Amino acid sequence: MTVILAFLGSLLGFTLLGVPIGFGLGLTAIILMFLSGMVDPMILARRLVTGVDSYTLLAIPFFMLAGEIMNKAGLVNDILKFADALVGRLRGGLAYVNVVASMLFAGISGSAVADTAALGSLEIPMMEKNGYDKPFASAITAASAVIGPIIPPSIPMIILGSIAQLSIARLFLGGAIPGILIGLALLTICYLIAKKRDYPVGKSVSIRDFFRVFKKTIWAIILPLIILFGIVGGIFTATEAGAIAVMYAVLISFVVYDVKLKDYPGILRGAALNTGIVMLVCGAAMALTWFLAVAQVPQILTAFLLGITNNKFVFLLLLNILLFLVGMVIDLTPALFLLVPILLPISRAYGIDPIHFGVIMVTNLCVGLITPPVGTVLYVTNSVSKINLEELVRELFPMYLVLFVVLMLITYVPAFVLWLPALF
Repeated sequence: MTVILAFLGSLLGFTLLGVPIGFGLGLTAIILMFLSGMVDPMILARRLVTGVDSYTLLAIPFFMLAGEIMNKAGLVNDILKFADALVGRLRGGLAYVNVVASMLFAGISGSAVADTAALGSLEIPMMEKNGYDKPFASAITAASAVIGPIIPPSIPMIILGSIAQLSIARLFLGGAIPGILIGLALLTICYLIAKKRDYPVGKSVSIRDFFRVFKKTIWAIILPLIILFGIVGGIFTATEAGAIAVMYAVLISFVVYDVKLKDYPGILRGAALNTGIVMLVCGAAMALTWFLAVAQVPQILTAFLLGITNNKFVFLLLLNILLFLVGMVIDLTPALFLLVPILLPISRAYGIDPIHFGVIMVTNLCVGLITPPVGTVLYVTNSVSKINLEELVRELFPMYLVLFVVLMLITYVPAFVLWLPALF
């Protein structure tokens, strides 16, 4: 129990002090090292290195590089034009465009922060210029961005699969329907708010213009399909899919778009910085979870929870409450590294399918990305839109509600998660 209290107290303390999460995890690992009596810096160093020494995790820098190339190519504008051609003619059409564009961009970036930064900087001013309230434009941008890490290909799913030794193909398929459900739920919110506030009706697009836009956007849509069907079909692994995504992005950046060789140093620098941050968090978190495993924290918590209830459905409720609270103070990636080794054995003790558990976990922690006090997407949206944080959170309330409803659906109706993986 001392180890658990020291772990929670240290991590929360470093978070409140504003220590970057990678360093906070490392410092917490050092504290647990002294508490465990294994004061050997080499143990910590080995765990930091082995934490990122994974073939599967090699997919992360590849997907990040592919995303950087696509952003530089101007693919965001094409996605917005295509989404506008699809749904822009409806009342509140730009709100629908916002959600649909996020769903399409999710298939390229796999990251909520990338979605918010890339799309938000264009969508929010565009919506404000066309008569939409800025807080609503900012809120729907933030809420739709959480689809990014759920719809395949998803970087958090790759991380989770690497930690838990689960099939990444099945995790990708498991996240597809929940991601679509979130998109449909947010579209419903857009319809109700647009009708209530009398937001403008967009311009209709002729069939010829639609196919003209589609002809260029098809290059963006093809990429996630190649990745998904290649992994599911067993043609290549997630890591090989990342390399193929980079090759594809490089090819279309030269052939279809106007990206020059001189642009690539900046692209590589951006991808390297983002990868470095993620890998630091990965290594520090794996070192910390090793000390937690040595202290038998997963076994202690399993015994504690089984002592409270043997009911799987009660456990699922407790799991969601725990994940929601964790997501409010810890970012998605470190939360996965910390909690998967602890909670996965517990969920197995209750007879919960590991893929079902993984998708619940990623979806719940994604909601944490837009909840204060540490929601990363919340602050990126705030930075892009320059509105008051309280206004943004207030406008997000109906979106929190529909996200909660979807979360309960995928929690208590496992078919929403497991149906697609079962087909393959």
